[in-house]
Amino acid sequence: MGWIGAVAGLAMLVGGPSEPDGYAGCLDRVQPLGCIVDLGLLDEPEAGIPDLIAAGAEDAARLRATSEYRNAVGFAARVAHGERPSLSPAEAQQVLAIFSEVEFYDSGLPGDVRARWLWSVALGEPVADLETRERLIRAAHRADRPGDIRTLILEAPLDGAWTDDQRAGFASLVARIGGDWRAAEAWLASGGERADGYHLPGVRLEIDHARLKGGYDADAAGRVVDAIIDGDEIPLSFDAAVNVLTEVGATVEMRRAGAALVERGRDPGRSFEDRSEDLGSASMLFEGAGDREAALSAAREGAALAPRAIAQLLSDSRDARTSSPAKQAQRATRAIRLPVLRLYRLGARDEALANGYLAGRDRYLAELDAGRRPDPAWITQPGIDFELKLVVPALARREAKTEAADLLARLEADQAAWAEAGAEERMMVAAIAGDPARVDAIFAEAVRNLDGEDAGGWSAIQLVIGRRAADATLVRDQSP
Repeated sequence: MGWIGAVAGLAMLVGGPSEPDGYAGCLDRVQPLGCIVDLGLLDEPEAGIPDLIAAGAEDAARLRATSEYRNAVGFAARVAHGERPSLSPAEAQQVLAIFSEVEFYDSGLPGDVRARWLWSVALGEPVADLETRERLIRAAHRADRPGDIRTLILEAPLDGAWTDDQRAGFASLVARIGGDWRAAEAWLASGGERADGYHLPGVRLEIDHARLKGGYDADAAGRVVDAIIDGDEIPLSFDAAVNVLTEVGATVEMRRAGAALVERGRDPGRSFEDRSEDLGSASMLFEGAGDREAALSAAREGAALAPRAIAQLLSDSRDARTSSPAKQAQRATRAIRLPVLRLYRLGARDEALANGYLAGRDRYLAELDAGRRPDPAWITQPGIDFELKLVVPALARREAKTEAADLLARLEADQAAWAEAGAEERMMVAAIAGDPARVDAIFAEAVRNLDGEDAGGWSAIQLVIGRRAADATLVRDQSP
């Protein structure tokens, strides 16, 4: 029997004696989610294993897995479905390793209540290989389990038969996630320094970040700042670098880096977008050093470049000539928006708003971060679905019930916004607000809409994943 036939057979076993009359027919089944996934797989037979696990589709996930991982994949799907199968420590390790790569509404299934019980089982025996250990460390990080991360690092056998690349990779992971610079140095010194497959200066910089997490170290702080200044663009690790430099009070180093970025931001040979990012980044460094006036000055200088930076970015687009600054700000890159947002965060709110290029989502998140109640009207069209994909995870992390209820009411009052917003985001907003009835209603509406869409099976599977994520949020809300 082929893949399609196998899925059709699963639909009969899980959803009922025959295929329902469209997705809406699944709502009346005993197991509606399984029924929707089975129908979705008829349209999307090549769905990836991570999606199938997140959807709780045990049989379909097992069919896709290699023989080596078939049992572990099946167990992972059952756990995602809310079950607690009897597992050996090795099996629990495999399941958690799989979960390290399964996205479950951006938060990761390992942090979900359904997977917490696995950790005590998994760590009941030593971890046999380095790859599994690395995946468990990633899973523990996503699950916010620092004690387990520490155990997994300390128990890693340095004298194992690992390649130089494996040692360098583990050193990087230990520094980035574990924050243990001593262990990272040991793994690098044991052979990782000979690795061909890693950018070793980057690994050493990660170790310097880890060093600073233990307190001020002038040499490490200097190297971190040099990495910011010496490159031609702001490194991806910039925000983390500013945070750790601020925490240890590396004011001299941050002032030096801020001054260098201001000078670079004034270079007429660079693009307006790059100059904007340089100046916004300089503002962050000056604030970290405690110099608010210098931070404001750099932010003002960068914000003044916003119109030209956006025009340059959208030079071939009609939007650059016809759309409002607010709509252009929604399309602008983080680099362009950064100095305007810096003005707002530094307290110059009227000035930032008058600039015209403060994106609504940036303002919303800034207020949320400051512990204030943001106005949901700032989340605007067009692109409200994208806006919500950025805002909703922040609401979930903060368990911001009141703000989620405000946002849900705002969406319900605006028919166009409601239609544009994705069902997965709307369900999550309702779940964060603690409203299971609204989750049910949004889900039912979205299922019925699937029958009139051309998106097919992928949309159906993603809708089920979103529903499971919303249900997990509701369970967390009710747990002691």
